[in-house]
Formats: sequence, C-alpha cells, structure tokens
Amino acid sequence: MTTSTLTFHGRLPGVDCDPALPVGDQPIRLDVAGFVGFAQKGPLDVAVPVEDASQYAAVFGGDLPLAQDGGAPVYAQLPTAVRSFFDNGGRRCYVVRVAGPDAIPGSWLVPGVQIWQANGTVTPAVVESAWPGSWSAGTSIETALSTQQLKVIAYVKRVAPSFGVLSLHHGQTTGIQSGDLIRLDLGPLLPGLYVRVRSVDASTATVLTDLELPYLLDVPAPSSLPAIPPSSAVAAAAVLRFDLLARQHTSTDARLLDRQDDLAFGASVLPQAGPRPAWYDVLQLTGGGRPDQSRSMTLRQDAATMEALATGMAVPIGMAQPGSAADIEVDPSGNVGLLQAGDDDLGWFDPAWFVDPALATDTIFSVVGHADQLTVLSHDPVALKGIHALMYVDEVALVAVPDAAQRGWSSVVAPPPPASVEPEPPTPLDWSDFRCCSDVAPTPPLPDPPVTPTAFDGLPLLDRLADFDETPLLDVQVALVTMCAARADQVALLSVPRHYDVPSALSWRARISADGRISDTSGMGSAPLGYAGFWHPWASVVTGQVGNRSVLRDVPPDGTVAGLIAARELARGAWIAPAGTPAQGLVRLADTLTDAEEVQLFNAHANLLVHKPGTFSALSAHTLAGDPAMLQISVRRLLILLRKICLLLGSRYTFEVNNDRFRQLVRMRFDRILAALVDRGALHAFRMVTDGSVNTAEDQDAGRFIVVLQVAPTSPIEFITVTLVRTGQGLLEILEG
Repeated sequence: MTTSTLTFHGRLPGVDCDPALPVGDQPIRLDVAGFVGFAQKGPLDVAVPVEDASQYAAVFGGDLPLAQDGGAPVYAQLPTAVRSFFDNGGRRCYVVRVAGPDAIPGSWLVPGVQIWQANGTVTPAVVESAWPGSWSAGTSIETALSTQQLKVIAYVKRVAPSFGVLSLHHGQTTGIQSGDLIRLDLGPLLPGLYVRVRSVDASTATVLTDLELPYLLDVPAPSSLPAIPPSSAVAAAAVLRFDLLARQHTSTDARLLDRQDDLAFGASVLPQAGPRPAWYDVLQLTGGGRPDQSRSMTLRQDAATMEALATGMAVPIGMAQPGSAADIEVDPSGNVGLLQAGDDDLGWFDPAWFVDPALATDTIFSVVGHADQLTVLSHDPVALKGIHALMYVDEVALVAVPDAAQRGWSSVVAPPPPASVEPEPPTPLDWSDFRCCSDVAPTPPLPDPPVTPTAFDGLPLLDRLADFDETPLLDVQVALVTMCAARADQVALLSVPRHYDVPSALSWRARISADGRISDTSGMGSAPLGYAGFWHPWASVVTGQVGNRSVLRDVPPDGTVAGLIAARELARGAWIAPAGTPAQGLVRLADTLTDAEEVQLFNAHANLLVHKPGTFSALSAHTLAGDPAMLQISVRRLLILLRKICLLLGSRYTFEVNNDRFRQLVRMRFDRILAALVDRGALHAFRMVTDGSVNTAEDQDAGRFIVVLQVAPTSPIEFITVTLVRTGQGLLEILEG
C-alpha cells in the first residue's frame, strides 16, 4: 500500500507574509535640522526629508528671486541655508516650503484627449503642475498615441445598454487592465466603437466592458450612428495608450521636464455600485491602479477632469502617432494649451506665513494640546502649516526659519525700462539766403545708450528701511521658541535682518527677552528662552561665477550654524559646545564689529561669528536664557538627550509589574547609561534617587514608580581672566578672576 502526503506550498488567500528582522535599538540623534522658508517649487507645508543638496534641488528646485533692491535681486534664503547645512557637516534635514495664501499651480489642456459622456457631452482633459508656483512657466504638454493590436472573435452586447463582452483568442488578454480603452472595427455597419474595460478574465479570454461610444472618422457622434447589434464580428481591435511629455521652453531651447509612457485613457477601478471610494479621487491618466501621488514631480490631475472620467470616457481626438510627439510645433514660450499660469503669490511678504494661524497665539502649555485637537484627535484632521508642520517630526532637534529675517517687499513692481525713442529728424537748413562755407564738419549728437531689460525687472521692490516693522518677525520667532519649548526637545536658531546694526540687534534682544509669552519671568518654569540661540552677523557665501569673478550673496548664519552643531554632535556628542569650529563656505562677514560692540553683543548672549586668519567660527554657543545653568546650548542639548533616553526606556517599562525586581532593573539600566555618559565626558557626576523619600507606599499601591535623576553636566570654559602684575624688581604676581 502506497501512501502519499499532500503538502501545500502556496499562500492562503488573504494572508500576506512579510518576514522582517526584529527592530533593534536605534541611536538617538539630535543632529537633524528643520528649515522653513521660500523655495522655487515642491509641496507646500509638508516636512520633506532631505539628505544632500542634490536631493533638495530635485524636490525644491534652485534659487528663487523674490524682490529687487536698486536693480539687484533679493533671493530666498532657504536654498542657501540648506546648502550651507550640508557644506558644514550636516547629514539630514527636513525642509518645509511656504508660499503666499493664494499660490496656485499652472494648468494645461492635454492635446488630443477629450472626455465624452454617454449623453454626448464633451469636456477637455486638463493636467496641472505638481506644485503651486511660477516654476512651471514656459511648460508645454505633448502627447503621442500608441496601440496594441488584438485578435477578437466577437463583441457581444449585454441586455444592459452600456455593457458588453469581448471574446478574445487565448493569450490576448496579457497587458490589458481595468480602465483601458479599446477601439473596435465592426465592419460596414459601424466604422468602429470605443469601449472601456471593466474587468479581464484570462482563463476564458474575455473582457467585460462597462461603457461604449461609437465613433465616425475619429469624431464620436453617438446620436448620428445606428444602434449597435446584440452581437457583432470584429474586423480589427486595438488597445489604446498614450505617452505624455512635459517640456520647459526658454529663449534658446527646450528641456524635457517629465515623460510618462504607456498611460491608460480611462479610469482604473470603478465600484460595482454606490458612491466612489475616497481613494479614487485621482484621474487615471497616471497609468491605472490606486492613485500614486509621487509618480510625477511635474504634473498632477485636474479635479474637474477626475469628476468627468468617473462617468465618461477619455478618447483620442487627433492625437499624434508614436514617434511624432517631439516634432510637434509649439510656441517658443511654451504656452500652448496653457489655461492658468502658476503663481507663488510672493508679490508681497508677510512673516505670518511661517506660522500656522490656528496656533499662532498658543503658549507652551497649550500649543501641543491644540495641535493634537487639530490633527490626531480630530474627526476632520487638518495639515499644520509653516513651522508647525515640524510639530510631529520627532527626529528634528534644530529648527531655523532663514527667510523670516527678510526685510520685506510690497506689491509695488519696479517700472520697466523706458522704451527707446527715435530721435527727431534735424531741422532742414534755410537756403533762401547766402551762407559762408565752413571747413569744420558738424558733430552728430551721441545716441543714448540702450537700456537692456533683465530677468528681475518684474520683481517687486524691497521695502524702505524706514518702513520696516519688527513686530511680525518677533511673532514668528516667539511662536518658534514656544513650539521648541513645548516639545522640550528642539532648539530654535534665530537671526535678525541683514540691515540691523548693533543697537538694533540689542533692541531686538531686549524685546524678545521681555515678551510675556516666552520670557523667563512669565511663570512658565521651564525657561522657554533656554531653547533658543541667537547668531550674528550675516556672512557672505559664493553662489556662482560670472566670468572669472565669484558672485557673493549675504545670508543669515542659520544654515551654517545648524551644520556646525550637527557635525560636532556626530563627531563628539551633543554635550560638546558647538563653538570654535571653523565654518566652511564663508568668504567674509557682512558687518565688521568693533571690540566694544562685540563685548556688548556677547554680554547679551549673542553668538558672534568672528573672523580669524583663514577661518570663520562662532565665538560662543549660548542660549537666550537668563538662568546661568541653562546658558550653554550644549547643556540644553544634553538634557534633551537625557529626556529622549528616559522616554525611550519609560515606554519599555509601562506594563512591567512594580516589584523589587522591576525597581532594581530600572536602577541598573539608568546607572549603566549615566555612567557611560560620565565616561564620555558629558557629565561630571550623577545621582539617582528611587528610595522611600520619593516612592511612598501609596505610590507603590497605585503602581507608580518615580525616579529622580540629578546630573552635573560638563560646561565649556570660555574666558578665564589672568592678570599679570609687576610688584617690584624681578617680582611678578599672577591674579586669576
């Protein structure tokens, strides 16, 4: 007798196996920065992780001119800050792009594509730029048709008026997907028929269609064609797809921005009955399947087109054949089919754009709870804007808003250069009387030099210094410090506008210290200004070459400082003071300070960039806190590190039984971690209290366990005053302090 064992080697229906290694301990990083500002393109109010300058350029583009000052362009500071961060040793940051409240994307007609409804209504197909802004100016859209021939046995029309079945030869269903458009040649009765694929059954080689539209000479006319018979032989059939190209045109050439091949005409998955699912709200010109918002960094789908495709059918009308898309003649400006030009709405400047308006007035006690109510606790969550888009990015430990220090500009646009005027013809001479001849030929007047327009002539004018208002800048910086202090694990990097002299900087310092929302005397207990540092002055970096001359641009120190702090931590630890390290990429300081001015700013806790032979570095790394214990940024960041360690360990102990073994385990774990920090130079000493003085019998009965950590952080030595006094012949006395 022979027995056999049936072994199943497949996978059960509906079971998805995804083996993975267990997650190990991840290092706690405080070197990740967050930057908020103006960018050429990219998503608005979304924190995007970036790990090098080229990745930033791929998502957010390059330099963005915002205004002009005396004919010279004023650029957005965000791109330069991110480049400086990486140049100075940073490895990872998050970038949040902001723009004006009325920023809109550009939109274009898709050439050769129209959407036809069963009642004969026709609407155009429209695509729009992936992100709002004027970065898409000069873009043209091109299409090219592609076909896949099929061998069809017959087309059978169902009882329902819009449903049918295509019977194919076996093997012909490969490559056909839901939402595809098929063109049928039904012989002499009908020139042809467009049908949309609903589902495909490869086992029976049949295709179910859910919408049909007769056409005549590539022009659909359902009202003028005879009825479709219940069953028809098919002379020819083809699956229709198309390629979509986006080109950006300049005065000299055109470059390919995006190319998407083998796109489907119709919707991908339509529900059998009832309303469309929420995820369906994307036009399936992107190739079918569930919507993939990341497929293209250039184009997105228009909402009206999505709605039309939900009930209609996209068909090719006069679309170019394969290989001819590149030969289409287009306007050099790239404005063929342009419906709406993109706009950043940056013709004016308002620092309030950097803050979520719903959280602008919150304190450190309310901002986190209010943000939770708007997002994770809300039935209709909203996306936070500006700096608050970083609220839930846990790994961000440094936050800067370099464009908040812009001087500002208004909607007043600089007048264009005057048009050249033809000189008036000379007055004819009067020859009615006798005149003596002259040996000297008259000198013709010199023409005025031509005025050459520049690319910056249409930019708004920078505001006058007399019109600058510091209050909106302070509101942004107070909101930033509030968020950092409320989270208790971020440090704000602050700077002041380029035109500030020493008295202006000291006045700003006094105002932010006295602001009741974050001042050390506000009764908040946690010294919010201990989560902020101020660096000064601006510096110049090289941004390009014109001939043999380098082009310099003044930038705030935010990006450079963030990179120096990140590099110092990666090399030695978060508790090492990020000062005295040579900065990379700086060419000169925007302002030269006297010794007396340096002393004034240093005493006001400003971290000064100083120039030593061959190097630029920060003289100190202070917070704005009035408490001497929280003066050093290295101390604040060490406490942030300890807080993250405690939260990480605490989450592991949440469901442990509060017994002697558990309490001993906690003591041993914290003792090992703190001892390691002592060995690495982060702490002078530490003390841990878990006895009955903090854990009473009532605490133990309630399952509560309290650990009190007392630490003595190391603090950098900055200046020691040594006085040499000659007291007599050959005698020298040394005094310290």
